[in-house]
Amino acid sequence: MERIRKEEVTFLDFWFVDIFGELRRMGMPSYAVSEENFHDGLEKLDASSIAGFKSVNNSDMILKPDPTTFRILPPEYDNGRRRNARLICDLYEGSTSEGSRYNRDSRGITKKASEKLSAAGLTHTNWGPEIEFFVFDAINVYPSPYAATHSYGGSGYSIESKESPWAKGNISTAIDIKEGYYPSQPKDTLETFRKDICDDLYEYFGIRIEAEHHEVATSGQCEINLAYDEMTAMADNVIAVKNVVKVKAKRRGKVATFMPKPIYGDNASAMHVHQSLWKGDENAMFDSADSVAEMSQIGRYYIGGILDHSQALCAISNPTTNSYKRLVPGFEAPINVCWGMGNRSAAIRVPMYCRNQQRSKRMEYRVPDPTANIYLLEAALLLAGLDGIRKKTDPGSPVVENVYRMTNEKKREYNIGSLPSTLKGALDALASDSGFLEDVFTKDFLDKYSELKRKEYSAFAQTPTAWEVSMYADA
Repeated sequence: MERIRKEEVTFLDFWFVDIFGELRRMGMPSYAVSEENFHDGLEKLDASSIAGFKSVNNSDMILKPDPTTFRILPPEYDNGRRRNARLICDLYEGSTSEGSRYNRDSRGITKKASEKLSAAGLTHTNWGPEIEFFVFDAINVYPSPYAATHSYGGSGYSIESKESPWAKGNISTAIDIKEGYYPSQPKDTLETFRKDICDDLYEYFGIRIEAEHHEVATSGQCEINLAYDEMTAMADNVIAVKNVVKVKAKRRGKVATFMPKPIYGDNASAMHVHQSLWKGDENAMFDSADSVAEMSQIGRYYIGGILDHSQALCAISNPTTNSYKRLVPGFEAPINVCWGMGNRSAAIRVPMYCRNQQRSKRMEYRVPDPTANIYLLEAALLLAGLDGIRKKTDPGSPVVENVYRMTNEKKREYNIGSLPSTLKGALDALASDSGFLEDVFTKDFLDKYSELKRKEYSAFAQTPTAWEVSMYADA
């Protein structure tokens, strides 16, 4: 409360996410907030108005602000030039006692998952996501998915970008399909934009950035790498990053999207997640005696658990119908269930830039995309890995070959499986392999999450596309 007064904050934004990770907020003038609100919470949430939360006859819920998440928001968050601050909230039912934490609160699921570490003799985990996204000048959708049956002249979409090979008058900025990796100015038209984002993330949110750059695809594909942090703090950071990107793009008359595959024939956006396990100051994944990967036995079991549950994990790591337009051969996306050292054709890569580096020993899960709810993703990956440690799941030997070029016979010989090719396939896999999640996620949460995602897939499956009309209209 003293900080609010000292910083002359006029409005407070209270942030939380729904079960799919979409950011929600409610604002209050600072004079309306009391110290009691940090203990007793805010009686301000009609949970029946948020998909997947509560029914209308049992909808009252409490937002409890976490004071450690207090941050001043960048000026671009308010055209009225007010001074605003953000607090992330935990969700409760009835009271703010620990036993009343709402079981569909994503942030609460992350916290519950982290409490499982002690049983494996671990103290904490570190996480470092690589967040990819597109920034376009415009996305035009016309006029609706129902257009073809309502005499609107058809439906479709178009993307505008000064970097695209189809834009007019862009001879100095055109980037061809799959040729966008690390270009310099003037082809990289978004370098200043990314630097502005990184500056705000550090200055206002305290989020440390490892690197920013243009990614492989044309038309403004970007990547921002976050310096590692612990589990809940990192999830909070990812939510902030995605929102800052969208807000700053909107203020500049552009549109940012974390949709994985907006451009046919080009690379898609991923969210590779680096993870390490710790016992105090000791990296539990590192073992200098392992001459192959310098990976400890507990690290190998952790990898084995994630690979073992990888198909079910896709329902959380790749949660949209568009996600599976990324998980196809030929676009640097992982579709093979295996691990390797420095091998980007595998689902799990153990970076091998330098040897004998205990602090940097980690694994990178390359499957997720940025539509994933980061709280659920971290929790699910941790629980899968801990299940591997508990069961001593052997991941097999690391694959050194380019898995994309392997024959099916060779994959069978190496016991390399495949990830689901549709959202429905991922949901079916989760339905048959959810036991490792249920103690933390609860069956109630998983049932509701799957129910809503199946409705999403059903709507997608029933909607004719422009490609289908073009392909089959003369059948």
